[in-house]
Amino acid sequence: MDDDRITGFRAVHPGEVLNDELKERGIKQKDLASKIGILPSHLNELIKGKRSFTVTIAMALEKELGIPYDFWMRMQYGYEHDCLVIAQREVEKQQSSRREHSKLSKVAAVL
Repeated sequence: MDDDRITGFRAVHPGEVLNDELKERGIKQKDLASKIGILPSHLNELIKGKRSFTVTIAMALEKELGIPYDFWMRMQYGYEHDCLVIAQREVEKQQSSRREHSKLSKVAAVL
């Protein structure tokens, strides 16, 4: 993953942003779910990060909230990217830790 994107230590799911937006606007999840044609449980899973945003959902949100669908899709793709980078970072950290432990074990054996 050789790009110039800066990845933090925690990926932000677009559902977190949607939840904040609903709070700011005073919109209840069940009301939004009804307006965009999905079950309230489905919307809740989106908000909790248990489901991915799709183009269909993003377009419905654009129509209802006025926030462009590509904003939601960029957020979703960014979230997926960040999750992969964070996971890779953790693998590299573990591998480095194992190499360091191996070096220390060799030094200890010599002593």
